[in-house]
Amino acid sequence: MSDLSDVNLDPTSRKELQQFIETEQAQNRVQTQVRDLTSMCWDKCVGSISSVFSRGEYSCLANCVDRFLDTSIYLVKKVEDQRAAVTGK
Repeated sequence: MSDLSDVNLDPTSRKELQQFIETEQAQNRVQTQVRDLTSMCWDKCVGSISSVFSRGEYSCLANCVDRFLDTSIYLVKKVEDQRAAVTGK
């Protein structure tokens, strides 16, 4: 978490800025996870580049994408829960 003690802001603005920073950091973590999962699915499922995917590649990518979506939904929910905990909603 960033240290905002040297920033000359009123308490409300300081809290808003802190929440903004935390939200941006959470979004960055989600984007990093998306990039990592995309790379992992590609590396795991695609043997060589061609004009079409083989049946096995297609099935593997479909399963990997399903798990990716499950994971993304889970991560978004966790970020929302953390945000709600911070804002008290």
